[in-house]
Amino acid sequence: MTGCPHRNFDGSPCTGTVLPTGWCDLCGRAEGQPGLPALPDAPRDLGPRDLLALPEHATRPVGARLVRPEAPLRIRMGCSAADCGITFAPPYTEGPVPIKGYCPACGARYSYEPELTAGELLRDQYRIMGPIAHGGQGWVYLAEDTHLGDVVAVKGLLNRYEHDGARLADLERRNLVAIRHPRIVQIRDFVARRDDAGATTGGHIVMDDVGDGTLAKVVEETRRGESVLDIEHVAAYGCQILEALAHLHAGGERVFVYGDMKPSNVVHHGNGVKVIDLGGMREEGQSLPPAHVTAEYMAPETAFSGLPTVAHDLHTVGVTLRELAGWAVDRVPGLGTDSFRRVVERAVRDDPGRRFTDAREMAGQLRGALREIRALRGKSDPPEPSDYFRPSTQLLGARLGTVPAIEHWLARPRPDRYRPPVAPALDLGAPTPAEIAGCLPVPRRYPGDPQTARFEVSSGYDPGQLLDQEDEMPRSVEICLHNVRVLLGRNTGEDLERAQAELDTADSVPGPSAVRRWRLEWHRALLALRSAGLDDNPQQIAEARTHFMRVHLELPGEYAPKLALAHCGEQLGDDAAGPSARELYEAVFARNPAHGGAALGLARLALRAGDRRAALDVLGRVGPGTLDHTVARIAALRIRAARLPGDADPPPGFVRGDPRLASLAAPAEVDAALAELPGLVGRLPGAGEPSLSADEALRLRTELHEWKLDALHRLNDRPGPAGRLDARRLRRLTAPERELRRRLESLYRQLAAQHRETAATHEHLVDLVHAVRPQTLF
Repeated sequence: MTGCPHRNFDGSPCTGTVLPTGWCDLCGRAEGQPGLPALPDAPRDLGPRDLLALPEHATRPVGARLVRPEAPLRIRMGCSAADCGITFAPPYTEGPVPIKGYCPACGARYSYEPELTAGELLRDQYRIMGPIAHGGQGWVYLAEDTHLGDVVAVKGLLNRYEHDGARLADLERRNLVAIRHPRIVQIRDFVARRDDAGATTGGHIVMDDVGDGTLAKVVEETRRGESVLDIEHVAAYGCQILEALAHLHAGGERVFVYGDMKPSNVVHHGNGVKVIDLGGMREEGQSLPPAHVTAEYMAPETAFSGLPTVAHDLHTVGVTLRELAGWAVDRVPGLGTDSFRRVVERAVRDDPGRRFTDAREMAGQLRGALREIRALRGKSDPPEPSDYFRPSTQLLGARLGTVPAIEHWLARPRPDRYRPPVAPALDLGAPTPAEIAGCLPVPRRYPGDPQTARFEVSSGYDPGQLLDQEDEMPRSVEICLHNVRVLLGRNTGEDLERAQAELDTADSVPGPSAVRRWRLEWHRALLALRSAGLDDNPQQIAEARTHFMRVHLELPGEYAPKLALAHCGEQLGDDAAGPSARELYEAVFARNPAHGGAALGLARLALRAGDRRAALDVLGRVGPGTLDHTVARIAALRIRAARLPGDADPPPGFVRGDPRLASLAAPAEVDAALAELPGLVGRLPGAGEPSLSADEALRLRTELHEWKLDALHRLNDRPGPAGRLDARRLRRLTAPERELRRRLESLYRQLAAQHRETAATHEHLVDLVHAVRPQTLF
């Protein structure tokens, strides 16, 4: 028996075994049959080229879409009379139910066969071609518009004798007329049906023909291996469906609820979607006629209330996306489709109050998840501003890309001429908990807060001052959160207690929990980080991570919670129960290559693993023309030359090629870094490249030369034991080391000449000069 050669729907290889019969014991496909379409090897070649793009879907010919009127119906039939209302099932009927006849209980007439026949001319304009489908409430026919010469769809009642038929048809007509949106099928006409007495008994709605490519058929074509459904397509479907629902939900005084979202009620038409079958649409809170919903998709609370709501609609979209995603290719590096799954999970929560606030919010988070999937696949989309966070003005972890200050040399012990020239290992510059709390993105203010406008007036408040609640105004959560941030900036025990009190006050203010909950969790996390910095308590960092994870679950399409979680994970070490710090940093950085904080985080993780090349590669991906690019470029120069952490002392008895010297940069790499340095000095602002002052360049050049001397001295073969030097060995330096010592001596002299702040400062720098200069006979 051999392994199955086919793939699964998600793109992974099938792990089944081909049985002696020739069929796979797992996927059920024959070894020699074509199977599912082959996929490209490179992740960036999966899915569409452009954001939110969908493949063009051609409409099938009319003749291929018509159905036989006598085919069995996939519905449960019932009595036409309102005061009877039985369903034709035991104990009222046995065996197959005729599609027309009389109610066995009350004798009322019913007919579920198509009312219109091929060739019939409706109101002297629409020539019926035949039925194409039926739903829970009506038959749909194709017809030729003899006036305009195109094909239209005509919808009539499923049971022409329905007691409430006229009202149902009129309700759907009025709803369709009131709702006009590019993602919703458009009504063109309404043809009333009258009885012999002239009374309106129903009607036929004439709509644009959008084809029969429902998402249910898309899934069926995927199952048969006729096409490929990608996770990007699923997310694009969701965003476009939510566009339509957002239009329904934002109807002003009249808020409409769709009620029956499912794959069979959305058509892939052209390169977009059209929501069809608005017969179940109702104004929110409308109880009559009863709403039409599908049990597998409806929200749990709707089963008890019978009244679909906005939260119900979002639940149905979540279930629809979950169903489609089960058939989609989801090969994505790193975190993959984690954010997409979390969007769906929030939409289908049992508690309607913990779902998304509205369709617009869900669409925003789904779009963010889609952008992340595309970024992780290596695709580039223009960045979009967040609706929930303002970027920080300070870069986290910038010390790695900062030229050392003069204190870098003054803080060392008095130099000893006879000690080997071991340079300090590179400081990776991981931000402290307090720095993380102060430099993370800041939540945007909730627009519905009663005092949000107060913050938008430049003269209305001082960002660094505490604010009081105004007596004549309702209490403001945003004022409390502003005060929390001010108090956290002071970073004393008393101020942290006051910040906790402000958070408690904010939590007690009544208001919509869906838009307040994550903001409070974010500030609780910041408070925990500040406490960790004050008390040096890792448990507080773990608490902060818990709060940040709650924010991430509320806003899975945002990058700010991922960045916060990555910093906590870097501080604590990765938790097997959640995504790793590297995966989180990569998700943020892939989505925004100009984000230097995420790039520096990835570089630090690579350096801790001893992978200098990986750190340089990620810093090389930071987009040019930004301040973060400046920091990344300087960090890359330092990393190329640096001794990495973990090897501060020379290993005893080392020889050339000793693996214990792996943390040392090759002298040639240091030379390459030094060669780049002159081009970074004195550039004009805005040139898109780092610009160093002469003093900064001197300090950076000195640091690079120190690392080169360290590497050259330790890699040289020399007689005698390794370790402490003496005058004789100093006189027998190799020519390259002697020349390098002279250069470093000159650099120390320049530092000493520029820094005479105090006598002690100047004296310490002069001591460095004497410690490094080559041994002479005079």
